[in-house]
Amino acid sequence: MALYKLTREDQHFFINTGEVFGVQSVSASFENPTQTLEFIGMDKGSLIPAGPRNGSVSVSQFLVTDESFLQYTGDVAFSGYLLKSREDFSQNFSFKSGYMTNYRVSCGIGSIPEISVNIESFDKAGNIPAGEIPINIQNSSSSFDFKVADPGSVELSLDTFNTNRCSSFEISIDCSREPYYILGQYQPKEVVSRYPFPVEVSFTLEVDDYSGQNNFDYPCSKQAEDLTITLKDLENQQTLVTYSFSDMTKVSESVSSETTTNVQVNLSYRGYIGR
Repeated sequence: MALYKLTREDQHFFINTGEVFGVQSVSASFENPTQTLEFIGMDKGSLIPAGPRNGSVSVSQFLVTDESFLQYTGDVAFSGYLLKSREDFSQNFSFKSGYMTNYRVSCGIGSIPEISVNIESFDKAGNIPAGEIPINIQNSSSSFDFKVADPGSVELSLDTFNTNRCSSFEISIDCSREPYYILGQYQPKEVVSRYPFPVEVSFTLEVDDYSGQNNFDYPCSKQAEDLTITLKDLENQQTLVTYSFSDMTKVSESVSSETTTNVQVNLSYRGYIGR
């Protein structure tokens, strides 16, 4: 009997009915919480359900062609499908009613911008019936215009300056969700987003001159700024995605000067996203 291995060429990841391109990894699991039911007269235990049947999914994606996940940092639920084939849905690991709980994007010299997300599913997760997967996936496009950003096509803008000399950055958004269950239902009656969502942005710049703050300036002269990071296609400089945040507060800064590199400043900002 020949041995068969399922390789990356046989895997396609979809959000709703659109394929996500540039995916580097998908890690998915589900858990059925149980507890042992015991009573007098029994000589062995019996397992019964003991909590919500949720699924957990983590996805990492190079920012190729377009950004697929940022829109789901809000209140919108979505479904995801990891498929072996666009035509035969029988082999799948899928989730329904998924909510993003964390969004992270990072980039540095020598690397492609990479997006990482964590998703929690409050409905079916695992190998779901093929009839519950949208048939429109069969007709979705399998080709795409190749667009990619690199560190040289990243622009950063603050109230106090604009620069394209950003050598690395990282953005993290935590999206807290709280499901509400009622008796008689496996799925939550409602999933509430716990606003405001905390945001943290850190980046490294090469600078000509720099005049910052000292640690005792805060909080009397708190430095709150609007911050925008724009990623562009390295070939034609068309915008791929823009991250914009208001009233971001500087929480740390450091300066590095070495004989082998230019002077660098590392800055971190924190803020919140409201409803």
